[in-house]
Amino acid sequence: MGSNDVPSIVNPLHPSVVDKVDPIFAEIYNRYQAPQLRADQVPYEIYNTDRPKYTFPTNKVCAEAPEVASDTIYKIPVSDPPGEIAVQVYVPTPDAIASGGLEHGGLLPAYVNYHGGGFVIGGLESDVSFCRNVCQRAGIIIVNVDYRMAPEYPHPVSATDSWQALKWTFENAEKLKIDRSRVGVGGLSAGGCIAAVLALLARDEPGIPDLAVQLLIVPVIDARYIPTEGSCDPAKTPYKSYIDFEFAPMLPLNRLVWFYNLWLGTDGSREEKVKDFRASPIVAESHSNLAPAVIRLAEIDPLVSEGVAYHEKLTAAGTPSKLKIYKGQGHPFGHWDGANPTAKEFISDCIGELKAAFAKK
Repeated sequence: MGSNDVPSIVNPLHPSVVDKVDPIFAEIYNRYQAPQLRADQVPYEIYNTDRPKYTFPTNKVCAEAPEVASDTIYKIPVSDPPGEIAVQVYVPTPDAIASGGLEHGGLLPAYVNYHGGGFVIGGLESDVSFCRNVCQRAGIIIVNVDYRMAPEYPHPVSATDSWQALKWTFENAEKLKIDRSRVGVGGLSAGGCIAAVLALLARDEPGIPDLAVQLLIVPVIDARYIPTEGSCDPAKTPYKSYIDFEFAPMLPLNRLVWFYNLWLGTDGSREEKVKDFRASPIVAESHSNLAPAVIRLAEIDPLVSEGVAYHEKLTAAGTPSKLKIYKGQGHPFGHWDGANPTAKEFISDCIGELKAAFAKK
């Protein structure tokens, strides 16, 4: 702390973005992130010894999490490699079910949520406010998945765990009172990548009902162009936002480098891993006949260009996709709905889109 207990600034907004960031986003950033180091600014081993020290205090800026009827945690087996993961199932209260109007024959739609964190950080606690608010305000069941992460479990474990969790949801639908014909997937950042991958897998899996929606929030879509160190070469990347927003708040390029090195490695095998659609869903052979997509992006985010590219890829293949970019916002803005009006708008948008998707089925 400096004089008069004013925190010293170690991560000021970069000059390249300071005039582009929404003032309220900037105020939150300056209060909570500017005074502290991010995880990617220290070696993973240092971060891992004191994770809270390098973690943004989302609980100070997210909306209050409402009470739900139940929030049971289940342990489910996974096989590659053998182990188990947790999923937390949020069930809305009877009043929320009644007001949501989506109960059919005693069954509810389910949204299967995959948290963000670069395939390295996060867990069931990451999206508590989002899950509880969507559960109650939409009147739907939320299945929140705690997949295993890198570096202990590198690519493709996050994808294979998540796929098994989705199949578990369908297998246990009757017990959970879930309508198998009204299941959607989604997630933020790394979770958005996972959701896009699962939509591809589900399309091609016999016995899996058509998904109702894929909600892709500031998603990772293409892992091929993030370097193992340094900056991107403008001549070699198709994504302008990697260049324009190299120093974006909360998710600068250096943070992507840190995440991807842990997730995909830095050895000779990385070149093949990034061409796997489970890391880069944009490279899948076909994007037709997929669940309708809802893509929500932050304007001041190095990932915004690939999110737009995926929207274009889906629509060109005949898959419905709705795109919205939130002006002046940085990557994790959607978690800041207790203090940021644009984040409140985003949450309401998501709830509206999910209700509409589940009502159609």
